[in-house]
Amino acid sequence: MSSRVVLIIGAAAALIFGLGLTLLPTQMLAGFGLGAPPAAQVLSRDVGVTLLGLAVLNWLGRNAAGGALRAILVANLFVQVAELIVNALELAAGELPPAAAGGLVIHVVLGALFGWALYRTGRVTTATAPTTA
Repeated sequence: MSSRVVLIIGAAAALIFGLGLTLLPTQMLAGFGLGAPPAAQVLSRDVGVTLLGLAVLNWLGRNAAGGALRAILVANLFVQVAELIVNALELAAGELPPAAAGGLVIHVVLGALFGWALYRTGRVTTATAPTTA
């Protein structure tokens, strides 16, 4: 799978969740087993808009190469790994209800895709780098 395809998948996922969190915060929070007091709705919208920004970055960067591509892939990988760790800790502490555990799968899958694309990008760069004599 090419980095381009991975970034398109990342853009689509960020768009879907970003729109949901921004436009339907009560329903999205309920889907994760969370209540939706006004403060949670505000935070949901803020996170949603941030995800929409990530969707734009991934979409516009889908044809990137070199250092720019690596930067986009590393940033995406960081988001997925950090979210996985934070959500796992919240689940373990009982701060996040079990209904939200499915979200971990999304972070694992997207993290694996971004990690694979980053690995392949490094291998392509190494394989095509000129050697010095």
